[in-house]
Amino acid sequence: MPKNFVKNSFLIAIAFFCATHMSYAQDNGPTIQNPFAERGALINIAPNADGNLTLGGEYKQPKNVIEQEKPVFWTWAADIGYTSEYNFRGTNLTPDAHGAGFIDAEVSKWNFTLGIYGIHQFGNAHADGWSMGEGGGGGAATPLFLIFPPPSPIPPLPITDFPTTTQSEFDELDVYLNYHLALGPVDLTVGNIAFFIQRDAQTVVREFVGPFTFHFAGQTFFIPRQEFRHHTAPTVGDEQFDRVFVKLSTSKIPYITPSITYYQTIYNEGQDAQPYAGILPRGGPFERNEALGGYLDGRLRGNFPVTHWLTINPYGVISVSFHDRVEPVSNPTVFRDFIRGRTLSGWDVAQAGLELPIHLLHHMGTSTGPYAPPDVNLYLVPFAWYSYHISDPTPGTDRNEWWGGAKFTLTF
Repeated sequence: MPKNFVKNSFLIAIAFFCATHMSYAQDNGPTIQNPFAERGALINIAPNADGNLTLGGEYKQPKNVIEQEKPVFWTWAADIGYTSEYNFRGTNLTPDAHGAGFIDAEVSKWNFTLGIYGIHQFGNAHADGWSMGEGGGGGAATPLFLIFPPPSPIPPLPITDFPTTTQSEFDELDVYLNYHLALGPVDLTVGNIAFFIQRDAQTVVREFVGPFTFHFAGQTFFIPRQEFRHHTAPTVGDEQFDRVFVKLSTSKIPYITPSITYYQTIYNEGQDAQPYAGILPRGGPFERNEALGGYLDGRLRGNFPVTHWLTINPYGVISVSFHDRVEPVSNPTVFRDFIRGRTLSGWDVAQAGLELPIHLLHHMGTSTGPYAPPDVNLYLVPFAWYSYHISDPTPGTDRNEWWGGAKFTLTF
C-alpha cells in the first residue's frame, strides 16, 4: 500500500465530498445503505411505500406537489466528527490516545452505494502488548518465563518480558461498494470493503530476572526480582484487508430495523515483526493473525421520533468470530502464543449504543430540469457506546469499554 495514499486519506475523502457536492447541480439520487452501522452515516434515508423519505425518523415529502413526480437521480451523504476512541468490533485500536477524527462520504445510484471513510488518531496510543491492531496484539496478557542458562553453579534464571507498544500514528482509509435489493419484506445488501491502514508503532520490552534462590559452598543466596535490560522490538505496521459481506434486514417492523451481516476476509496482508537477536524463530507469521477468517454481526436499530427536530436511535449489537481475530492465551507454552495469541472462534463482543440526531437545517432547492431539486438536511448527532467483550480482550482493550463523540451529518 503506498504510504502517501493513506497519509492523504482525509484529502481524498474531502475531494470525494466536494466532487459529489458540486455535481449535484446536475443530478441527484437513491437509498443510502452504509455497512458501517457503528461509524457511517446513521441517518437512514429510504423511500417508503408512498415515495416519501425517512429522515431522522421523520416521514416527510421531499418535494412539493409540483416537483413530487420528478425522479431523484442520485443521493449522497457525508459525516465529519470526533470519537473518544476508535473502537472496531469491541477492539480499541487507539487506546489512551486523545481520540480520533473521522470523515465519511458516499453516493448512491441505481441501488449501488460507493463510499469512502477515513479516520485519524490524535496523540499517541499505548498498550501493554507486543502490538496493536485487529490482526495482531493478542499476546502479552500473561508474562512468559524464559529460562536463561548461566554458568555453573548458578541455576537457570527465570527471565520475564513485559512489552509496551506506543502507536504514534494511525490512519485508516476504507473504500466500499455495495448493492441493495428489496426482496419483498426483506432487504438484501451485498458488497465489498477495502481497508488500508498506516501505522507507526514501536514496542519497548522490559526484561526482569528473578527472583531465584541457589546454594553454593554451603550457603544460600537469594536474588530478588530486578530489571536487567530493556530494548526495542519489532511490531506490526501497515496493514491491508479486503472483506466481502452479505446483509439481510427488514424495515417492515415499526420503529425497529433488525439486520444480520456476514463478513468474509478475502485478503489479509501487513508488515509483521521479523526475527531479532535470536528471540523470534524464523518462519512466521509472528505477531499478525493472517487467517482469512470471517464474522457474523447481528444488530437491532431503533428509530423513535420525539419531535420534528429530535430522534432517538438506540442500537444493540452482538458478534461471533470465525478466526478473523485473536484472543490472549492464559498460559502460553510457546513464544508464538505469547506474542500473538490464538485465533478466536466463538462469541466475540456485545455492544449497546445510543445516537440522538438533531435536525439543524433543512433547505429545499428548485429544479427546472427533469430531476427532483436538492433537498438538503443537516444534523448534529451526539453518540455514546458501551462494549462488553465476551471473549478475552487483547491488550489495550478493557472488557467493559465506554466511548462517545459527535458528528455532523449532511444529506442530499
